[in-house]
Amino acid sequence: MSNVTLPSETPDFRAFLQAELARRTRINPRYSLRAFAIFLDVQSGFLSKLLLGQRRITPQTVRKFGARLGLHPAEIERFETQQARSELAPAVDAYKQMAYDHFQLLSDWYHFAILELSAIEGFKPEPRWISKALRVPVPEINEAIARLKRLEFIQEEEDGAWIILGGRGTTTIGTELTSAALRKMQKQVLELAMQALEETPVDKRDQTTMTTAIDSSRLPRAKEMIRDFRRELTTYLEGGDKRDAVYHLSVSLYPVSRRTEDA
Repeated sequence: MSNVTLPSETPDFRAFLQAELARRTRINPRYSLRAFAIFLDVQSGFLSKLLLGQRRITPQTVRKFGARLGLHPAEIERFETQQARSELAPAVDAYKQMAYDHFQLLSDWYHFAILELSAIEGFKPEPRWISKALRVPVPEINEAIARLKRLEFIQEEEDGAWIILGGRGTTTIGTELTSAALRKMQKQVLELAMQALEETPVDKRDQTTMTTAIDSSRLPRAKEMIRDFRRELTTYLEGGDKRDAVYHLSVSLYPVSRRTEDA
């Protein structure tokens, strides 16, 4: 029986390994690439190159790693077939990788946080520095940076400096997956807001709530007003003389009562 649950959107074995390492570091923040390499019985340098796409994944690698991770033989065979197909049709595989990258980009909050972090004073384009600043494990930061580069949000210069680009569009993943990704990210943002409520001093945050009876026919205009407010506030906050922090702005408007005719 498999010890690992495969996400249905994982397109290939490399993406699966990246996701599995990220999952383990979420469970244990002290878990490292070296620990993962020891578990898989390979050198950490070799594993790093596999995860970054600098080494080709062979069927032998799929079988060895799959067995150590407790994958079902059918799952291992599926990954072997995907690897063989990607070599015969690299363009199709690249399309699937891009779709998966887009899904992850939208579903994990720290991708856009990394881009914004690059604009603050004293920024260092180093995974460990970014990890410490965002409190996200290094393996997840490494994976996110690689994804942002593949999607052309980041261009790295010869001296290691970053140039932030516009990036490719995200329509390739489809409306259903886009909605699922955005729901996942919003859940993460709400969890971060709860964490800030407990850990961030009140002079560094603003979290308030109001409850009011409304005319629900005015909701479309209310949503437009919230959108305009977000944009106006963002323009104001970005207009200072310096940028020294990355913030989330989350505004929620939702019903807490059931309509009487539905009760």
